[in-house]
Amino acid sequence: MRRVILLLVLANGANAQPCTTADRTCLERLPLEGGKFLLVYRSSPLTLGNAAVERVFILVHGLGRDGDVYYQSAIAATREANQMDRTLVIAPQFHSTNGERCQDKLEAGEAAFACRGWLDGLGTADAPLSSFAAVDQLLHAVDRRQLFPALKEIVLAGHSAGGQFVQRYAATNRVDGHLSVPLRYVVANPSTYLYLESWRPVADPGAACPAYDRYKFGLQERRGYAAKMTAEEIRSSYPRRAVTYLLGELDTTDEHNMDKTCPAMAQGPNRRERGLAYYQRLQQIFHSTHRLYQVPGCGHSGDCMYRSESGRKVVFSN
Repeated sequence: MRRVILLLVLANGANAQPCTTADRTCLERLPLEGGKFLLVYRSSPLTLGNAAVERVFILVHGLGRDGDVYYQSAIAATREANQMDRTLVIAPQFHSTNGERCQDKLEAGEAAFACRGWLDGLGTADAPLSSFAAVDQLLHAVDRRQLFPALKEIVLAGHSAGGQFVQRYAATNRVDGHLSVPLRYVVANPSTYLYLESWRPVADPGAACPAYDRYKFGLQERRGYAAKMTAEEIRSSYPRRAVTYLLGELDTTDEHNMDKTCPAMAQGPNRRERGLAYYQRLQQIFHSTHRLYQVPGCGHSGDCMYRSESGRKVVFSN
């Protein structure tokens, strides 16, 4: 009887129309440890299942913590790729209340994340939960064969601050390789990268910039979530993970809140140059299997990047 009920639920999920509006209609509460929850926009309920879903596409918002805007971009890209019928689209919402520029209104029981630490997986005394641990929970929630029996892959993507999030999560998580399906990462236009060594494109930054190789910029002095793997484990695993970088060909200014601190400037003058230097170094020294695409006509815009031909190809045509 339980099997019959489950089959009926899965069939109904496959036939239901996707939820595509970036409002409360498409919000769901993802339970986290400690009794808190993370709000996520999703195209179908995570707990009901859908026999048609073959791919989960998760798009992480930028510094403005505007998950609704990124959900709209993810839905548009999925529609334009003609993949809505077999894709579960998700955009997590990392709210924060502990910074001058982070005064989000929380629902009762909603988790608050560190104002700037959410994009690095770091917590603080008043916001101790790691956003990276929350994504661990999200990945486990969708990696359920009884609910998504046709699932073939999960794509975790981000732009700008969300690109930083995905790049560092890709390097430091211990979930990859322990899911039932492959996990791919798409890193678009991040301001900075987590380097695996002390080399930087700017020669000898250490003399004037002693923090250039500390986490979040390097592997020194890692703490919290990022410290659960050793530096050698990260150096060994990250170059082999399924990571693709998207760089806007026009993202060559220092605008849009680009990090201009000393450790960041050691990585290059702008996001495009930083991405090219980082990718080339990974290829030369670590022989990485990563891929990189430069996206014509796009500057620092997540909507442009993921709705572009290159962006859709990377997400939907593995």
